[in-house]
Amino acid sequence: MTNQNLKILILGGGFGGIRCALDLEKKIGGKTAVTLIDKNSYHLFVPALYEVASAYGVKKDPFAVRLKKTICIPYLDILENKKINFIQAEVSAIDLNNKKVVTRGGEILDYDYLVIAFGSQAADFNIPGVKEYAFQFKNLEDALLLNQKIEELTKEVAAGQSQRGTRVQPGLRRERPIKIAVVGAGFTGIEIAAELACCVKKLSKACGIKGKCERVILLEAGSKILPTISDSERNCVFRRLTRLGVEVMENMAVEEVESDCIKLKTGKQIETDLIIWTAGICPPDLLEKTPDLPLTDLPAQTGKNKIKVNNDLEVTGLSGVFAIGDNIEFVDSKTGRSVPALAYVAVDQGKIAAKNILRLIKNKKPVEYDPFYSVWIAPIGGKFALAHLWEDVNIKGFWGWVIRELVNFRYMLSILPLKKAVSLLWQEMTLFTKND
Repeated sequence: MTNQNLKILILGGGFGGIRCALDLEKKIGGKTAVTLIDKNSYHLFVPALYEVASAYGVKKDPFAVRLKKTICIPYLDILENKKINFIQAEVSAIDLNNKKVVTRGGEILDYDYLVIAFGSQAADFNIPGVKEYAFQFKNLEDALLLNQKIEELTKEVAAGQSQRGTRVQPGLRRERPIKIAVVGAGFTGIEIAAELACCVKKLSKACGIKGKCERVILLEAGSKILPTISDSERNCVFRRLTRLGVEVMENMAVEEVESDCIKLKTGKQIETDLIIWTAGICPPDLLEKTPDLPLTDLPAQTGKNKIKVNNDLEVTGLSGVFAIGDNIEFVDSKTGRSVPALAYVAVDQGKIAAKNILRLIKNKKPVEYDPFYSVWIAPIGGKFALAHLWEDVNIKGFWGWVIRELVNFRYMLSILPLKKAVSLLWQEMTLFTKND
């Protein structure tokens, strides 16, 4: 088979999938058919998702167009003038034996090389009530609904203050403070809790509310927040959260979630108006429904199983099938620990998958993936971030936030033309800094 007849199929347009598609196109152009499939028409810039949930002072419109534009990058813009086929569809089945992928619309796509880059979904760990009552903070719709709910709750408090003693329709006012519980004190939980604390304060002031109207609680099942970072870094994060008014509660494993409260395994019960679930992620359900796809064998309480891959990111036992991003289990031989689910890690994996597909086409030995994940940046409300750049180098505060913005801009430049990247960064900064 000639290169012109080869078909490369990439499932998922996240950070890894996009990078893999762009790198393949750059090297082989139109000589080989590269097809990208995603259920959305846009690439979601997940690191700014919490900003959408907490955005304050945005002129409302029925479709939240302005908010969407800040984190939804159309594939049309990314793939402009690129020889990449894009199909907007949801994958319903993968036939690994016959090398076919089926979409929910019934379309059947053949492939010679396959890249599985679906990403992840929120993990509820089979805890009762999580799916029914908690905001699964994972996609654009979750963030927009959360933004709307926070504004509604704040206006109810304002109505309760201004109309005391008058008859008001039930549900349109509340006398007590808004209680917001964020479950899971990983990076995502810390980011959203800190930003919500800033957001509600701004909304309260705009609504003329006197005194404190919110209580933001951050619950962590483990003995400490962010267990993988150093004690000094953790103390910095803790102090910042406390300064913003966030109550951090460790050793608080959730047993059950109800509409207005969280039941803990300690027997304690916490009343709340709003529950945001950031306790973990797991691969999509489709993986477990795919015959002959090798998956890890994890205990049921830890979440769904991930795809097993070799050191070159090729799926174990399946030649020409690669998997990258949040849906794989890759253990770093240097540390013995699983590689974390970070955006830039997925980008690196996308590069390796593209490189190894090209090497296989040329009958060359694939290269091994050498993971790098020691750098991280944690935004902690407003123009404040803690940036861990090297082993003992941390930059915090405003300059940490500046570094984060530069990192975001660098990524935008890697997938968009300069003019569009600058426009996107400007929209984000002018909109989201209103919480600061």
